[in-house]
Amino acid sequence: MALGTSLPELVVSVHAVFSGYPGIVVGNVVGSNIANVFLVAGVSSIVYPLAYPGDTVRRDSTVMVGATLFFIFLCLYGELSRTAGLALLIGLVLVLIPTLREVAQAHKDADGKPPPVEVLGVPTQRRFISLFIIMGIVGLPLGAHYVVEGTVDIAFRLGVSEAVVGLSIVAFATSLPELATTAVAAYRRETEVAIGTIIGSNVFNILAIMGVAAVASSRTIEVPESFPYLDLPVMLLAAVVTTGFVLLRKAIGRAAGITFTAAYLAYIAILFVLS
Repeated sequence: MALGTSLPELVVSVHAVFSGYPGIVVGNVVGSNIANVFLVAGVSSIVYPLAYPGDTVRRDSTVMVGATLFFIFLCLYGELSRTAGLALLIGLVLVLIPTLREVAQAHKDADGKPPPVEVLGVPTQRRFISLFIIMGIVGLPLGAHYVVEGTVDIAFRLGVSEAVVGLSIVAFATSLPELATTAVAAYRRETEVAIGTIIGSNVFNILAIMGVAAVASSRTIEVPESFPYLDLPVMLLAAVVTTGFVLLRKAIGRAAGITFTAAYLAYIAILFVLS
């Protein structure tokens, strides 16, 4: 689910790279990770408190913090080269290996085929599944084109950088799948699915999306000078706060959800004021 909800970020980022707007890429990844915690988790926990009884989530949350720190370390050089992209993709492989082993072991130990978790009521008939896939294949690149072109136009009209629009408008737009998934999961009391989607999406955003974008780019992707002073620390704070709740086995309640949402709105306001 994390991979599926991260596809908009992936397609938008790759399209931005090939269109010559690398500032959107870094802004999209960093902004999406901030939005996933403070907005998506915040709104979802207002719907229903997010709890997570499984040990896997605790491991994955520490992986999220580790991936965030590694990404920040790479950004301190001021640019992301193909070598940095390869390092991120290698990190993705290392993260996926134990997960795939657990999946294989679970299928081996299961007496029968486990029923799928139904969160968004996706179709189960093959013809409708095929239709959804075809719509996604056509819609994602088309949507990415209009998102990138619209972002550049908005940045020009507002007099701000592409990175700022990527951190705010693009990040919000590409985080809508996570918001829809986690909100519905919270409403249906599938809280471990909700928090797992948020954490997994943040890990994929850094390791997969940023890695693919850096490798695909014909030139190094510059990191805006302001990122180490505001945006990267806020992204790290989001990862650490989430991990703190998970490790302490505390549910993200409605009060925390309201605080998260208010923090996100304050961050966006500061972002545009400073710009």
